[in-house]
This record gives sequence, C-alpha cells and structure tokens, in this order.
Amino acid sequence: MTLQAEALQRPSLTRRLAALRAVDAATHEAIVAALPGLAEHLEHEAGLADMVDLIAQIAAEAPDAARVFAERLHLQPGMAVDTHGVRRWALHGLKRHCNAPGHRIDYFDRANPELFFDRRTRNDTEYLLEQRGTLLHYLAGFGIAHHHIDLHEPRGEGEPSPAPTVDNEVIRLPRRFDGIDPEQRGLLLRAMLAHVAAHLCHSPLARAAGNRRPVLLAMTALIEDARVERLTAQKHPGLHSLWGLFHTANKERSGAELAGLMARLARALHDPTYPDSNPWVGKGRELFEEAAARDLCDISAFDRLARTLSIDIGKMRLSLPRDSHPVPAYRDDNTLLWSRDLALPVDEDAPVDIEVLEAGAQRETPPAQDLLNIDLRPRYLYPEWDHRLETLREDWTTIVEQAPERRGIAEPPRFALHGGAHRQGSARIPDRSIRLMRQSEGDELDLNAAIESVVQQRSGLAPDERIFFHHGRRRRSTAVVVLMDLSTSTDRFSAGSFTKVLDLEKQAAAIVAQTLDADRDRVAVHGFSSNGRHEVRYSRVKDFDEPFGSPQRARLAALTSSLSTRMGAALRHATTLLAAEMTDRKVILFLTDGEPADIDVVEENYLVEDARDAVVRAAAQKVRTYCLTLDRRADRYVRRIFGTRNFLIIERASAFTSNTNKTLIRILAA
Repeated sequence: MTLQAEALQRPSLTRRLAALRAVDAATHEAIVAALPGLAEHLEHEAGLADMVDLIAQIAAEAPDAARVFAERLHLQPGMAVDTHGVRRWALHGLKRHCNAPGHRIDYFDRANPELFFDRRTRNDTEYLLEQRGTLLHYLAGFGIAHHHIDLHEPRGEGEPSPAPTVDNEVIRLPRRFDGIDPEQRGLLLRAMLAHVAAHLCHSPLARAAGNRRPVLLAMTALIEDARVERLTAQKHPGLHSLWGLFHTANKERSGAELAGLMARLARALHDPTYPDSNPWVGKGRELFEEAAARDLCDISAFDRLARTLSIDIGKMRLSLPRDSHPVPAYRDDNTLLWSRDLALPVDEDAPVDIEVLEAGAQRETPPAQDLLNIDLRPRYLYPEWDHRLETLREDWTTIVEQAPERRGIAEPPRFALHGGAHRQGSARIPDRSIRLMRQSEGDELDLNAAIESVVQQRSGLAPDERIFFHHGRRRRSTAVVVLMDLSTSTDRFSAGSFTKVLDLEKQAAAIVAQTLDADRDRVAVHGFSSNGRHEVRYSRVKDFDEPFGSPQRARLAALTSSLSTRMGAALRHATTLLAAEMTDRKVILFLTDGEPADIDVVEENYLVEDARDAVVRAAAQKVRTYCLTLDRRADRYVRRIFGTRNFLIIERASAFTSNTNKTLIRILAA
C-alpha cells in the first residue's frame, strides 16, 4: 500500500476530507496530494486531522488562499512541523488581510509560519494579552480612556522587536521583549504605557516635520521624552523609579557612537546621580536643566536645545544608524510627535536639493460618496475561543444588528399564561436599606428607641420594650434576555407535531414577555442566526425599556428562519447588553433546537467549546445562562456548554411553552 493510500485511509481523516471536498474541490485535491509528505513530518494522526481542519477553515473563507497554502504544503511539507504554530500563523493571516484578497493570497504563499513557532515570542504574547485589561485600567488612571492595545507584526529570528507605536488611538506593543527577564515584563509594560501617557498628556502631537533632518528629529524626540517624563513624574513620583529600572546605558555598555551617546544622554537627563565624562552628554544635561529650571512647558526652548545638540553632532561627524532602536526599551518610536506632510513648513537647515511641494498646489477633490449602498447596520466585534490553541481570537466575529420590521405585519395573538410566575417567583431577599424600627425583637438595637425607653423608666413610667429593628425584605429584580435560535433548522416541524420549531420559540418568548412584572423585572426578546464569522445577524424584537405592545408583537411575528447557529458570538453580545442592567439577577434564556454550527467551521467541537467559553465568561459577570432545547440528542453537547443544571431537553412540542414558564418560575424563585 502506498503512503498516500495509507494516509487517506486513516479514520479521523475520512470525514474531514469529505467536508473539505464539499467546501472546495480544488483545495481537496491539493491537500490529498500533500498528505503523504505531511505524514512523514506529522507522526500522529491527530496532527494530520488538525491540518486538514485548518485547510478547510481557510477554504471556507478564502478558497484561493487555501489552494495556494495546500500546494505549498505539498512542495514544502517540512514547514508544518509545529501544527499549533502553523494554526496561529494562518489565523493571523485571515484576520490581518480579511479585506485584501490579493494580500491574503500572497501571505499564504510567501509568509513564514516559523515566526509563530518561537516559544519566547508565544509566552510574551500570551502574557501581554492576559494583562491587556489590567493595562487599559492602568492607562485610564492617567486620563487616557479611548486608546486600545494591539500587537505589532511578528519579527523573524535575529530581528529586533519593534518599539511601541501610537497611531489613531491604537497603542501597538511588541510581541517579544528582548533582553528582559520574564519577571520584569509587567514592569516594562507599565513603563511603556506610562511613557505613552506622558506624551499624550504633555506633548504637542503631529507637529510639522517639514524637511528636518533625521538627526534633528531624533534629537528633538529624545529631549521631548525627557521633558514629558519630568512633568509626569512631578505628579506621579513613583514613575521616576519605574523608568529608572531600564536606564542602564554607560560608556562601557553603549560606546561612543551616536546611538550610544543618545542612550547615555537619556540616562543623564533622567538620573542626576549618573556620572558621564563625555562633553556632549554633559553639555546636554546642563542645557536641559537650565531650560527645565525656567519652564518645563516652554516647548520652543527645548526645541532650540535639541537643535544645538544636533549641530554639535554634525561637527563630530556622527550619523544615525538606519536600524536605530529607542533606548531605553520602554520608549516608543515617537511617530506620534510628527506629521510627515512635506507641504508643511520647511527646516531652514535642510539641504536645498530636497524637493518641496508648493503651498498652493491643487489637490484632487474626491468624488461624493454614494451613501445608498453603504450598510449602516450597527456592528460589534467579539472574540472567539480556539480550544486547540487554548486562546481567545481577538475581534474574530462580527455581530450585525438587524433593523426591525415595523410595517405591514399582522399582530400575533396573545398567548395564555400557564401558572403564576408573579406569585411563585417573588422570592424576597434582605435589604439593609429597609429598616423596620421599634420592634420587640430584631437584628440590631434601635438606639433612639432604647434611649427613650431608659428615659421613661427613670421618669417612673412604664418603658416601651420595642427597642430593636430588623432589616426589611424585598423582591429580587431580574433582567432576562430571551435569546432565540433563528437558524434554518427552526423552520422544520417539531417531532411528533405539525408546529414549526420557530413558532414554538415565538410562543415561549411571548409568554416570558407577558409573565414578568414590568415594574420589577426587565425582559428583552432577541434572536440570531449566522452566515460565517463576519456576519452573525442579531435581531432585537423587544428591548429592556420597551413594553410588549403591538410593534413588538409584530416584530416577533415577522421573524423567519435562515442561515446557521454561531452560539458563542450571540451569547457574548447578549451578555454585554445585560452587563448594563442594574438588577439583582441577570439571565439569558436560550431557546434552540440543535447544536452550534456555521458554514465556515468543519472542526469537531470547535463551536461547542466556543459556546461553553461564552457561558463561562457570562457566569463570571454574574449572568446565568439556561437552555431549553427540542433536540432529543442534545445531551452530548448541551451539558458541555451550559453545565449540569442549566438546561432542559424537551421532547414533545406541546410541553415546550409550559416548560418555558416553569423554568422561568424556577429561576425567579432561586
């Protein structure tokens, strides 16, 4: 038997190859040709299965790129030794070039997957992503609340990590921290963000660079770094010690070339106790301290200082290296300080042979945009859990909120309620804001009543023995999102009946909306379906602040079945909406008829694990998720997603609406 035939007969590959053939036949042929070579480098059957799953996922989103990648695997099978690294590399390409098909094909044809194999880069990247939320809070402490943190593109072996960059409210940080002990990564990240915050708070941004020479730009940026750090440290003294941890330049370590002298000057401006024998460093320190003593906010004075030092550099015949890196490591590349528009004012010291655009040059006026074809539906980006990489894919799915239909729809009938959720679900909890005073017994002593009782006793009167108070009780308030599965499968008849699944879901949603007490509880009725990760359609039938009136009933009746079921994204969006609610309990009541699935996913358990992660993260925000399903075989996945006590499998259509009400009563009474 040939190696190719043996690879094709492996049990775990049969289903995957069949799914890939259905997605794209050309890609299927290319990966079949590549399997023998891959089998030599991937000893385990699971590795081959993972690679086929990955190719199928790429093919579902970008068939041309998948064919190129599969052919590349055939020609270079050794590149796929680290399946996890290849998976990170491929998903990075899909995300980065999602709107540029040509660049995407080129990426899968030529980009180097080994950039994602490096363990140190992987560890540093994972650490940064884990700390991103904490870092954003840290940044908010400086008053910077609208910036986001992202990562630079990975660099190859031997290439230095890029410096932090700030552009369009995005702070890009390196994926790897060269020369930094793992124990110092947290300190370095805080030093980076504090330095960026110093610029955003005190620096003039996007200044006219004009034709200033590179040395003058670098010198001005170095002086500006020291100026804003000095200003920021006056308000936050602890930052001086934090930044000082990374100022390690000296004559022996840095040398006397321009990059080394600038690093030594940066340290001299930060640390007054640092001695340096170089005359240029000493002059820079002396001039800086004179300007700082006069006014740290006089930017023009520090610009003149930078020009003086750059002229001295020219006299010393020193040049700036092309690959110079900011020193110390926490400083950014200072691109936020400059605007590279050559039509802006010209530096008088620049060479005269540099061409400058005329100030009055005519610019072509862009044509008016046609707004009729622009999709104005709100969009929200959410992560997605990759259980094989054990990581969240940032901004991987897109929720697209549908505009509700409001006209030409008949109002559906009102559904009768089964049982009394108001009476049975009115569980009351202690509320310390409610105090029942002058009680014969209670939780604590009522001081006013006790004093009056003592006064009465000493006056010879019969004392009032009601000298206690206890806390009152109130009914818990609840916010509920009824989340309906609107996928194509809900258009079928429920087993053993002539009622469609979608109609049962509508009846159940209407019962919940009518049952809850509008004065105490808040209910929203939403639905979803998906057309791949880029289009998870989310419909709001009734929001929390709306009554369940005629318009809402009409929207509910207008819902139709279509597309697929990407549960995780819909659950995350519903959780986000619930997070804004100020209630004692928050619940997602999920109505469905089957397991999660989508057109761009063929991997087993991928969407199940993603939905499970969404439920776990909702629970961390104190949102309980409960599932009602009509799928008789749901036990194999629904328990994994929602937990042991948070689902109910209903086999008879006639019992679906009544069980919905009973479940609601049980949740309210809990």
